[in-house]
Amino acid sequence: MYELTEDFKLRKITKYELDGVDEREDLLVIPPSSKAGPCGNGCLFCYLLQNPPEMIYRVARHDTLNDPTLEERIRYARKHYDLWIRVTDTSGNVKFDENRIKSLYEAGLDEIQISVHTTKKDVRIKLMRNRHAGKLIDLLPLVAKHFRTIADIILTPGFNVDDIGEIIEDLDSMGVHEVRLFPVGVTKYNRFEIRPLTKEELSYVKEVALEKDKELGIKVVIPPIFLALLGEFTTGLEPFNIEPEFPTYIFTGELAYPEMKRLFPRIKVVMVKNEFFGGNIGTAGLLTGRDVLREVERLPEVDFGLILLPELMFYGDMTLDGWRRQDLFSKILIEKGYIVETALEPTEIPKVIEKISL
Repeated sequence: MYELTEDFKLRKITKYELDGVDEREDLLVIPPSSKAGPCGNGCLFCYLLQNPPEMIYRVARHDTLNDPTLEERIRYARKHYDLWIRVTDTSGNVKFDENRIKSLYEAGLDEIQISVHTTKKDVRIKLMRNRHAGKLIDLLPLVAKHFRTIADIILTPGFNVDDIGEIIEDLDSMGVHEVRLFPVGVTKYNRFEIRPLTKEELSYVKEVALEKDKELGIKVVIPPIFLALLGEFTTGLEPFNIEPEFPTYIFTGELAYPEMKRLFPRIKVVMVKNEFFGGNIGTAGLLTGRDVLREVERLPEVDFGLILLPELMFYGDMTLDGWRRQDLFSKILIEKGYIVETALEPTEIPKVIEKISL
């Protein structure tokens, strides 16, 4: 799998940089560039509207379709690579109409992933806080006719949980090829009184989703984060029988902790609680420098040791709370004696340990 950067470079990626969902190996993702304009939404569940005031790393609320270079990047990808081209990170609320669909098709787009959330126009308008948000529903059949279409749904209590079966049926009737179901993430800074799903709601959605997947032509995907919240997530890997000769700690988030403990029974796995966001956020990709340092303080000082951090917590070379990668690593080494390395996926960890052991 690959990503086409805005300077037209091909970058190899893994499923952990997308939704953690198994993807086709010849996938080429085209995300928003820095030139992409605003999404025009103020979604009740948007993580960018739930950030702590201390948040340093900022991401613009942009939309890939609101990117003046999009067709150019698609044409470049179609000309130079024999890959399946997908556009991601779009809500379809700006710069999207019948003419744009034709333009994307002529440029060579294969697939589009859209934040749909519901097939009810009035509900989508309220959920996304955009008075134009209902227009996409009428466009979906035409979109699905031209491209393989993935509909993302952020499951938000009071908006699209109780009627999830009907929503999936609607999407299927419109010709949408795949739907992905993501439980809403809620920090203590959410000001719209949105709450996370209960275990009962998660179980209900999973049951309905599996039923519709069997009944209908649409593919229904339950991502790893959904299963992790139910305590059912597994990588499918066999445990790694490695035991380093030096003190070694694997740091991870709350959701991945049980699986990482299973995979590495001979290594100490540290569950890092995400206090920066105020609880209810357990993914490793949203860990911050201060959360990691809090756990490092509890470790014994050593002459030589190793701490493994999730690569996904770094955005470029910076954490969400502004710690530069090398500054964080140096502080831990100087104060506690641990070399710090990162791993993008569990299979990389044995290789890192072997490298350090040499």
